[in-house]
Amino acid sequence: MQTMLLEEFYQRNKELNSWRWVLDLIKKHQTRDYTVMRRYVDGDQDILRKPEEKGKPNNKIVLNFARKIIDFGTSYIVSNPIRYTANEDGEEIDEYIKKLQAVLVDNDEESLTYDIVEDGSIDGEVFEYYYFDEDGQICMAEFTADECIAVYDTTVKVKLIAVIRYYYLADVDRNQKKLIVEVYDENEITYLRQEGEGLVLDTSREQNPVAHNVTVLMKDQDGKLQQKPVVPWTHFVNRRRKHQQYRDDGMIEGMGDLGDLKHLMDAINKAVSGKVDVQEYFKNPKVIFEDLDLDELLLYDQEGNLITDVEKKKQYLAKQWSTSQILVGKKAVPVTWDLQDQHEENTINRLIESLLDQSGTPHLRPDQVGTAPSGIALKIIFYHADIKAGIKMRNYGRGLRNRIRILTGMLNAKYRKQWDYQAIDIKFSKNMPVNLVEMVDIVTKLVGQLSHEERLALLPFVDDPKASRDKLLAEQDEEAQRRMALLDPYALETAEEDMQVEEGGSDPPGDAA
Repeated sequence: MQTMLLEEFYQRNKELNSWRWVLDLIKKHQTRDYTVMRRYVDGDQDILRKPEEKGKPNNKIVLNFARKIIDFGTSYIVSNPIRYTANEDGEEIDEYIKKLQAVLVDNDEESLTYDIVEDGSIDGEVFEYYYFDEDGQICMAEFTADECIAVYDTTVKVKLIAVIRYYYLADVDRNQKKLIVEVYDENEITYLRQEGEGLVLDTSREQNPVAHNVTVLMKDQDGKLQQKPVVPWTHFVNRRRKHQQYRDDGMIEGMGDLGDLKHLMDAINKAVSGKVDVQEYFKNPKVIFEDLDLDELLLYDQEGNLITDVEKKKQYLAKQWSTSQILVGKKAVPVTWDLQDQHEENTINRLIESLLDQSGTPHLRPDQVGTAPSGIALKIIFYHADIKAGIKMRNYGRGLRNRIRILTGMLNAKYRKQWDYQAIDIKFSKNMPVNLVEMVDIVTKLVGQLSHEERLALLPFVDDPKASRDKLLAEQDEEAQRRMALLDPYALETAEEDMQVEEGGSDPPGDAA
């Protein structure tokens, strides 16, 4: 499709009102099945479709490691709220932080970010859309990967050109579904509908396309800030599929945390279900019939049918077993059970260990953690989880920075400011167990080496080091005033009067004479 830069290709087709390429991308996008891993996370796994065999047990046991892996990977990096802190000081920055935090709180950013990381970990990618509502408030909304397509120009520099959102509406009159498409670029939103085998502009809208009025401040080569239009979306990619990273159609696909683990999960479910089937088949561990030729033995079931299969003979005799012997003719035949399953048990354990190891999920047991493990021991246990978390924090951190960039541009447009989004630092706080005694001891030893705020930032239970520092200083001032009042009440009153004089700009009563 691409014989020029994709950005030029997009603009030329838009000017010609030609949207055939959009329909081609949608058809290609629909070949991906996002429902498989979603089913696995919900516990609807392939073992539940195991065919039945007549006369044999058919247990279908699901060990839902898919949910365990997704829950752990998501909770490990975002169950503790992400911190958005200023790296500069000043009243203007404080106002900016206050406005930004208000937008994040109004949109329930903590829950939204958790859902984004969770859905991205399952589907491989997820989208976030930013817009002004009818009241002029800044809003954020999540959209899943099965209804959105990100189009990049990857020929020179990876640049987001447009986001295509598509969905179906039911046409009750014609008893059919109608394809609706929305194309978002740096300037406008174009609404399309399917007509025959192509896409045309939706004429039911008064204005189409319509400007979305979202811009950001960008520094040019001279360092001057300039307004620049931007696509009002963030495309969060969990992991890029390396063999599809630079495709000429502009699509960059993501890969979920479970994408390469399906066969391992199926093997575990199959092994466990098979083991339970065997146990149910024999009702007890093992069966050995001594001094009995089962091939020559004539046995009839309760309906009078001759039993010819040796295994079915064993099962029938086991059912008739009441004591420790079975009476065959006049001969008492002893029965012992000897079903060896250690090999199957070892296989299942190896499969589970391999699955958790490849997914970076710790398999915690009492013999690993003990009573009070040290910080180093915990880091070793969570080593693979930290590697995976580092990759995810880098990938999602890139998207979160774009979120702050777009929200800052919208705040600038709303309040007529020129705030710089780079004044905000984004910090993840991993939810890893820590030895607090060791951590506090380390922070205490760093007195004189690091600032107070830097030391507070090392403590996992401190969400906002700057706010904690300010609160501590305020408490110290309050305590100092309380002690001063106890020692010399008159000195405290004099200090308050002097302060009132400085604020009011007049002399205290009695000094006029």
